[in-house]
Amino acid sequence: MIEFYSVVTVNSEDYYELLGVSREASEKDIKSAYKKAARKHHPDNTETGSEDTFKKLGEAYDVLKDPQKKTIYDQYGKDGLKGMGGGGAYGGGFNGAGFEDLSDVFSSFFGGGFGAGGGRARSRARQGHDHSVDIRLDFLDAIKEHKKKIRLNPLKSCKACGGKGAEKDTDIVTCSTCRGAGQVSTVQNTILGQIRQATTCPSCNGTGSEIKNPCKPCKGKGLKREDQEVEVTIPSGVYDGATMRLTGMGDAGAHGGPSGDIYLQIHVGNHKNFEREDANVFSQVNIGFPDAALGTELEVPTLRGTEKIKINQGTQSGEVINLKKLGFPMINRPSNNGDHFVKINVVTPRSLKSKEKDLLQELQKLRQDKDTQV
Repeated sequence: MIEFYSVVTVNSEDYYELLGVSREASEKDIKSAYKKAARKHHPDNTETGSEDTFKKLGEAYDVLKDPQKKTIYDQYGKDGLKGMGGGGAYGGGFNGAGFEDLSDVFSSFFGGGFGAGGGRARSRARQGHDHSVDIRLDFLDAIKEHKKKIRLNPLKSCKACGGKGAEKDTDIVTCSTCRGAGQVSTVQNTILGQIRQATTCPSCNGTGSEIKNPCKPCKGKGLKREDQEVEVTIPSGVYDGATMRLTGMGDAGAHGGPSGDIYLQIHVGNHKNFEREDANVFSQVNIGFPDAALGTELEVPTLRGTEKIKINQGTQSGEVINLKKLGFPMINRPSNNGDHFVKINVVTPRSLKSKEKDLLQELQKLRQDKDTQV
């Protein structure tokens, strides 16, 4: 499956971009995006955790989930929130806001949420990593659908051991650190003070098992990289900066978790004659004063070859001729095209031959400054 997708920009200072939502997102969408991003960037996530990003996400959510703060932020930005506790749980002091929304996030890292916690932890299924691939197209390539072959090297379940990580089933034994519980008791320093937690065992990563004789091809990980060549379809009308997602084609997830995704970053080059805005195309043509005054017909370049246009008598510099349906196909409606707008520039000659000058002077007398306005 291929779909267009907006990518979360964790380095952005804009709260909406941090959470990867639009300004029209509902409260439910904002909460869902926050929980997903917080889970990914929680400091205890050894693969993608980032304390700085986690704090920024908390700050963004604390503002966007509050209708009053959200309205002020939309109108005045962060400056408008100064003096009213803006910055949220991780900015000007923790106020507890939004903390309850992270219960499942903390549960995923601390093995059952806050409190002492007990019982054996199950192996946590984790989604595999995503990867990004650049696709480059010429300006005119975007007119029609294209097939592109790309090379991937994702992690896949090891074929030698069936993803178990051990050469034989009998090589999988009870973890000596947690004695099969999958958890060890630790003390966590949190924003609420010290809390005793049952955390994931560092030796077995919560599986409760150790491997005596690891599988040699995958070195006991159960996952191994495989080279792949995949043909993808780039739809007609694709634009520069578009992102497409190949669902489930990234790294395989740990402990049976879902595979990650492949993101195709589309780069469309420029053109010397055309400019583009959405599905519409813009170009210019220069004509002389006699053609503008008397009218004429011209052939102009378009995306699909030349097209004859009519210059009406008395055309003024800056006028635009609209060539209907000669733009790019619309990205999700390829049977519909944008338009091609041709701007007319009337050129004034910088130098004149003697006869040309005489003719223009005669015309000037005939017009008697009828075209001059002050």
